Amino acid sequence: MQLIDRLYRIPFLLAALLAIGASIYFLLSPTTIQEFVATTSANGSKTIEELSRQASWYEVQGVWGVVVLLIFALLYSSTAYLASRNRLVALAIASASALMLTILAGFSIGPLYIPALLTVVVGWLTLGLGKMVRRKKQASG
Repeated sequence: MQLIDRLYRIPFLLAALLAIGASIYFLLSPTTIQEFVATTSANGSKTIEELSRQASWYEVQGVWGVVVLLIFALLYSSTAYLASRNRLVALAIASASALMLTILAGFSIGPLYIPALLTVVVGWLTLGLGKMVRRKKQASG
């Protein structure tokens, strides 16, 4: 197998690393939570107090939030694994699933996974270019 045939695997590996990094970032970075507390005094006056505090991803989202981050990391990691095994049909399914999941989560955590998604697209473009170069060599040689 020539270098051009193996080159497409690098973007998929990079996408996996970017997705894992994004998941770790979400787990480790604090989130600011603003709370409003309304109290009523004995004479009937009401006061509203605004409280801000820092909380972890786990405190805010719970176990389900951690599972979502794991799903993202595993999905993008599966593209790297499938590319290394040259399983193109399964790679296409995993890539499409990563695309849909990133778009669906676009207004919450999805934007941090866009670099990984774009890297998957680069991987597919590299794969296509490699196949075109190989066919051109076979046709001329």
